Amino acid sequence: MYQRTNHITIENKQLIVDLAQQHLSTLRQKFDQYFYSINTEQYDWIRNPFATNAINSTKAQPLQIREEFTDLNNDMTLKLYFSEVPLDVFWIYVKKEYPHISYKAILTLLPFSMTYLREQSFSTLVLIKNDKRSCLKDLDQELSGE
Repeated sequence: MYQRTNHITIENKQLIVDLAQQHLSTLRQKFDQYFYSINTEQYDWIRNPFATNAINSTKAQPLQIREEFTDLNNDMTLKLYFSEVPLDVFWIYVKKEYPHISYKAILTLLPFSMTYLREQSFSTLVLIKNDKRSCLKDLDQELSGE
């Protein structure tokens, strides 16, 4: 099938298979370690604090957070503001009035902001790289007299 691997002996093939199996089992262990399953329903109150099921998702939270959440959930001004701004901006905005619930929400959202920043930076670098390439092509064409 693969001509370059015809010279591998049966012993070497078994060694390669064993090595691949060991690597895959280690990869599975590490994958489970880093990407554990979580119940995302417990974070519904962070994604949309004004949804009908949001109050149910705070039942596992301490009393102080549930009390703040009930007040926040009934604030119509904040509900309007929530519909106009991104999620992170909303939770930072309510920090003064609802410090405990805001702190918990920001801690939950913080890892995702880092991923977003990396993706944004990568996109910007690709754009700069492409712009520089097109400038170099234009310069090359000017120098060659085309």
